[in-house]
Amino acid sequence: MLAEVLSWCLTPASLDARRTGHLTAAVSLWSRAFRCRADWAEHEAHCHAIVARAIESCERRRTCLVLGSGLVRDVPLDRLASAFEKVLLVDVVHLWPARLKARRHANVALVDRDVTGTTDLLLGRATGLADPLARWISDPTIDLTISANCLSQLALLPVERLERQPGSIRRRFPDLGRRIVEGHLAALSRFPGRVCLLTDSEGRDVDAAGVVLDRRDLLSGVPLPAADEDWDWRLAPIGEWADDHAIVHRAHGFVDFHAAASRRRG
Repeated sequence: MLAEVLSWCLTPASLDARRTGHLTAAVSLWSRAFRCRADWAEHEAHCHAIVARAIESCERRRTCLVLGSGLVRDVPLDRLASAFEKVLLVDVVHLWPARLKARRHANVALVDRDVTGTTDLLLGRATGLADPLARWISDPTIDLTISANCLSQLALLPVERLERQPGSIRRRFPDLGRRIVEGHLAALSRFPGRVCLLTDSEGRDVDAAGVVLDRRDLLSGVPLPAADEDWDWRLAPIGEWADDHAIVHRAHGFVDFHAAASRRRG
């Protein structure tokens, strides 16, 4: 608990990130990732393997953009830094583990940015959603974009905060979660270079006997094309979130999201 409080107080984060709860969520993720590191190891290995395949398929390796970089556990940063001229780690807040990892590489930069486009709306400074990825979509030097297990997380805090907004705002955005998920996928489709998508899509509550007690759609009903690889991610063992069940997510890796989307359209 003390470590979490210190991390919250000492992490360089904007006032917006503190007000929207993103800093608190990042600190909680860091604490959970440490406790569940053994359960997450296989999932992270799958993610690294998908990213490695994406790197190998890139003809040019100028800039790599990592969206939702978080604690930088889902991507092999050393390999990215050695393969690309520049690596940009993008998230609304970067805790000290990410900052330490980035400092080891002169060509790795941290970018603090809300990739949902909802901050101004939820803080009363705008009446609609922003297009937070436009600045990078128009950058022709970005040869690899990685969406790193953030798709199912993007809408959580905005939707929760929306419930505390005036009724007029809630009525304008009854489908905010779906709009955020669809918007992120649409933005990924606009990147001209290689796009690698790592995401989960379904959560399951599983008891000690392996019986599924409940299922949850994590993408607000937005479908995905067939992935290059699918696996189970044991997000929380029994006792971490609940005493009677574990939480298991179905995860997916897309080496080339453009190709996967094209196959579905065809």
